[in-house]
Amino acid sequence: MKYQLPLILFDPECPLCLRFKQGLEYLDKNLTFESARNDEVYAEFPELTRQACLEKVHMITHDRRVLSGQEVVDELLKTLPGVSKFAWLLDNEQGKKVKEFFYQKVEELREITKKKEEGDCNQCPRN
Repeated sequence: MKYQLPLILFDPECPLCLRFKQGLEYLDKNLTFESARNDEVYAEFPELTRQACLEKVHMITHDRRVLSGQEVVDELLKTLPGVSKFAWLLDNEQGKKVKEFFYQKVEELREITKKKEEGDCNQCPRN
């Protein structure tokens, strides 16, 4: 296998994705990151598609389970050193709603950022 697991696929052209990656690298040196734009990833993991991986963050766990979107956040909350000690605070219905809301807002910001980069966001101020 070419990639060390766990592996997180991210879009290096997305500023929010880059910040997410940088923050995770700071928290856990054992995570491996790869661009979702790298075609070699899909040869190693044929169950993945480039389009899906560019739409949502994906993670391949130690046991080769494929997680996406909020599932990645849930897994990181359980496994990141330091963070996992507080994961129980979100392990109830209210916590689930908080995680869903947070993930939804991050996705909305990512979409606005992508549109701004492409120059077709009517919600973004022009410089």
